[in-house]
Amino acid sequence: MQVNKIQDIIDCAKEMKPQVPAAIVSADDKHILEAIVMAKKDEFIKPYLIGDETLITTYLEELGEDTDGYVIIDESDSEKCAAKAAELVVSGEIKIVIKGLLETAVLMKALLNKETGIKNTGVVSALGVFEFRKYHKLLALTDMGINTFPDVDRKEAIIRNAVDFMHKLGHETPKVAVLSAVEKVNPKMQDTLDAAELKQRNTDGKLDGCIVEGPISFDLAIFPDSPVAGDADILLFPDITAGNIATKAMGFFGEPQNADIVLGFEVPVVFGSRGGPAMGKYTSIALSTLVASSK
Repeated sequence: MQVNKIQDIIDCAKEMKPQVPAAIVSADDKHILEAIVMAKKDEFIKPYLIGDETLITTYLEELGEDTDGYVIIDESDSEKCAAKAAELVVSGEIKIVIKGLLETAVLMKALLNKETGIKNTGVVSALGVFEFRKYHKLLALTDMGINTFPDVDRKEAIIRNAVDFMHKLGHETPKVAVLSAVEKVNPKMQDTLDAAELKQRNTDGKLDGCIVEGPISFDLAIFPDSPVAGDADILLFPDITAGNIATKAMGFFGEPQNADIVLGFEVPVVFGSRGGPAMGKYTSIALSTLVASSK
């Protein structure tokens, strides 16, 4: 099945009822538990709630839930919560990691720990799937907030993460737009040199499974003018600044439906904004179950 809309993600997960074992790290937060309860009721996940057991139980009760069907691991220290999640992934017991009430850096440190962390591809990247009213299909945006100023090899790895992800959603040959401010190579603009190199690697078959176009500006990427333009599946940002500003602006002014995921680890990881709506977290969890179940 090819996923083309945000609702497709939810419908597919509801149909599969995968009940994927998922660790919620520092789960003693009513806001994240609201999304977890929704995902559990729809049988997306089997939740392992790592955090303060008293608070978790209290919040579940406030949400009209008892503890049946939840594995609760009592731990109040956020670093130990993150380490426990990594341990459960390494043991094979957990297939998804979901961030709760802790700093992103704390969770990343535990997951990337060389001795006790989980396997990764060497390059971890954040990807958002957006459905806009003015675009005809889902659009994947990457990297949104992990890699600061990636060089061309790291950009290739970010593309590979995104392409592998799109394959799991049923898109056989996703079209990648390597974004820049201009369409011509400018020796004074490193991102244009990187874009041209990535396109050449794609042409030479070194970066396969997709079609790469670049350098290309955002407006041309979403309006027809080349094999990718007007029909892009993936937008690759040149750096963290561009990715952060663009996705936040799109989210605020475009009011899209979207889901986020972190790629490059042996299991999908869901971060999400603590202040974001529960529905957004629920959709991101649904997306992560599709990725976890496709392996």
